[in-house]
Amino acid sequence: MKKKYGAAKRTVKFGKMLLLLHAFLLVLAACSSGGGAQSTNNEQKGASAGNNEAVETIKVWLPPFSTGDVSDETFWRKQLDKFEKTHHAKVELEIIPWSNYEERYLTAISSENGPDVGYMYMEMLSDYIKLGTLEPLDDYFTQEEKDNYIYWDKGTVAGKQYTVPIIVGNVSVLYANMDILRKSGFTEPPKTWDDLVAYAKKIQQDSPEVYAFVQEWGEPSITGLNHSFYPYLWQAGGELFNKEGTELTLDSPEALKAIKFLNDLKHTYKIIPDAATSLTTQDLKSLLPEGKAAMAIMGTSLSADLDKAGINWDYTTSLTQKQGGTFAAADSLVMLRTAKNKELAAELIKFLTSPEVMEAYHQVIYSAPPISKNEKYYDNAKFEKLYTKDSQLFHTLTPIDGSSKIYDALYKNLQLMILGQLTPEEVQKDTAQYAKSIYNR
Repeated sequence: MKKKYGAAKRTVKFGKMLLLLHAFLLVLAACSSGGGAQSTNNEQKGASAGNNEAVETIKVWLPPFSTGDVSDETFWRKQLDKFEKTHHAKVELEIIPWSNYEERYLTAISSENGPDVGYMYMEMLSDYIKLGTLEPLDDYFTQEEKDNYIYWDKGTVAGKQYTVPIIVGNVSVLYANMDILRKSGFTEPPKTWDDLVAYAKKIQQDSPEVYAFVQEWGEPSITGLNHSFYPYLWQAGGELFNKEGTELTLDSPEALKAIKFLNDLKHTYKIIPDAATSLTTQDLKSLLPEGKAAMAIMGTSLSADLDKAGINWDYTTSLTQKQGGTFAAADSLVMLRTAKNKELAAELIKFLTSPEVMEAYHQVIYSAPPISKNEKYYDNAKFEKLYTKDSQLFHTLTPIDGSSKIYDALYKNLQLMILGQLTPEEVQKDTAQYAKSIYNR
């Protein structure tokens, strides 16, 4: 009997945690009704009154992005030291691993031990907004401040500003090691699905010591879908949800075409290596700069590592089948409703997204385009065409109730297909049925 619902255990656990969190928040609201926001003015005054006053403590959670010599912890600590001095505050920083990112948030918030300011990707937002755990940010920013953010509108959900985008871009592109490709007679990266297959099969023959094309099906986070599935879905003409966000549309012929293509890459064409089932995104970030992989789809932030390693690389913004399309991140900073000093939390968000901090971040930790109008451009010069001429190909994920659990089920079922335990049709059917059970609750 084939194992179905690869995400079942984790998803059920996730659902139970959400229910427990919802119950906890109801109790919390009853106990602290009306007291949270009003007390922050006095706290802020106390925090800024001078060195004789008690130092205000604020917690921030951020994910790991560094692949270079400077760690995320080291970079952010240096920046936050400046904030502490100017705001007479102590910032408790924690870098949360991607492997259990969402679970850490759920567990911490349930025990009233979450951060004041946190980093969330789109897939996470809907459930937390529905539970009332996030603080709307509209009233904490002036119109001038709002206007200076290039992607301010990306933080608006259900008519309220719940987030401030901090990482926008990191587009999933197909990287190609041109030295390896030229050895097989190719002078430019592949452009279509058929090209990818033809290129990979020829490279396997000419350069068997490297991976011709590789994916990260061992990545524990659902962010692996950003490179390994979403682009193919959009290129086939499919969508994740209908325009109203009321149902999953993975039961479409276009979605099945994308799922079948991935299955063929692994089991028919033998292009995706067996090792892919244990490889993570971090592994791919090492394989490409080390020259051990000819092609892979990864975020544009990887370009800095490729340049540093001396790799002769080029890229294709999007492969095409029926059309083009690829993933673009729109990750954001949020304020938790339980933040004791919301004004200070808002000031921290402004500081973290300020031009000074972001320019340093994009040079030292993570290459990405500017997020504010007066921030300098430090992304790779090769990507100028990407942002000026190919932006119509960018897709972001829309926050939809229950979406993170559905993405989790989809991802695990796709992993089972790569392992040979599910057919494409079973992946489509099982995920769609699970999605309907979420919506019908």
